[in-house]
Amino acid sequence: MPRLSVFKSRKALLLDYIPPSLPHRESQLKELERYFDPVLHEEGGMSVKVHIYGQIGTGKTALCKRFGRNIEAEAKELKKRLKYVHINLAYTPKPYHIMTELLAQVSFATTSRTGLSPEEMLTAVARTIEKEDYSLVIALDEVDTYVNERRDPKIFYLFSRIHELYRDSTPRVSLIYISRSLEWLKKLDRPTLDTIGRTSAIYLQPYGIQELRDILNYRAEEAFQLGAVPEPIIDFIADVAVSYGDVRYGLELLLEAGGQAEVDYSTAVNAEHVRRGYINIPRGVNGAYYPSDLSLHKQFLLKAVVETLGVDPYVDAGDVYENYQSICKEYEEEPEEEAEIQTYLRDLKGDGYIFLKAEDGKTLVTTVFPLDRMSKALEESLEYTRRTQNQQ
Repeated sequence: MPRLSVFKSRKALLLDYIPPSLPHRESQLKELERYFDPVLHEEGGMSVKVHIYGQIGTGKTALCKRFGRNIEAEAKELKKRLKYVHINLAYTPKPYHIMTELLAQVSFATTSRTGLSPEEMLTAVARTIEKEDYSLVIALDEVDTYVNERRDPKIFYLFSRIHELYRDSTPRVSLIYISRSLEWLKKLDRPTLDTIGRTSAIYLQPYGIQELRDILNYRAEEAFQLGAVPEPIIDFIADVAVSYGDVRYGLELLLEAGGQAEVDYSTAVNAEHVRRGYINIPRGVNGAYYPSDLSLHKQFLLKAVVETLGVDPYVDAGDVYENYQSICKEYEEEPEEEAEIQTYLRDLKGDGYIFLKAEDGKTLVTTVFPLDRMSKALEESLEYTRRTQNQQ
């Protein structure tokens, strides 16, 4: 006889889950919908640009994806054709990859991608949405990661000047820029900034303790059996999570505590389950440890560090790079140049994932995280990244 589970639906606690409602983000959702009202109701088409920004764990991606579902549903009621597209720029390092992802999501744009430049792919999309009478809302997530890693900024120019690529098109493409701050704009050159133009902005403040409690309680009702997570446990988890400043860590801790309850064959989560869950979640210098917040190639690089280290306290960065190349081949991705990888190593050090030191003319790499936990976190992160890309 199968044992009872404390869980009703684990997916309600996962990073890529979009809940039916967004507690404490309703006003921002309504504000975003107001900005895009002309896209649905303006005769002759209308393009809108909006920034969504806030630190990690403030619900930026969930807000935008919920908005995307809402606006597609409203368009259907109005008998209008509209497609919401969400592209994470942390996983698409070049304009070519971004346009390939766009074509994959705009499935009705039946054109070959082989041999096409980013401009040609975007022109094909513009031609198709004009022919099929569609509007597009494109959300570009992690734009600051893309810019900070010195990727080709012409992607912003292309999206903003799509009508110049296909002059017969009417205003049908709207843009949402998602980032942790607006500092990335300062790193763009003047022509690109002028192209982006005036853009409205919605700031998502960090959640307070009561907001965290409300959100955790709401998601616990979706994820757990009735009575499996008592209110004092929700308060306990919120008290721990608020020190890290984001709801994501609270949801991860709630999921891990539920797993610990199942290990004990318990019908309810208790404080000791939370404590054991807390120990099992790696934490960096800035709070919780989230490899999925890293770009795809930084995840590959961190995986290479873990696999190269083994029992050694330090390894040569050159050996890490060789392992990184093998991992790229395994995932069928083109590796970055070694000079760029040196920059990524410094970034990972700054984010608290690794340590670097110079010795005998070499750069040595290590980490203080237990390798098994880091390996597990990276495995889950890369699985999440792949799943997210496949769903887009």
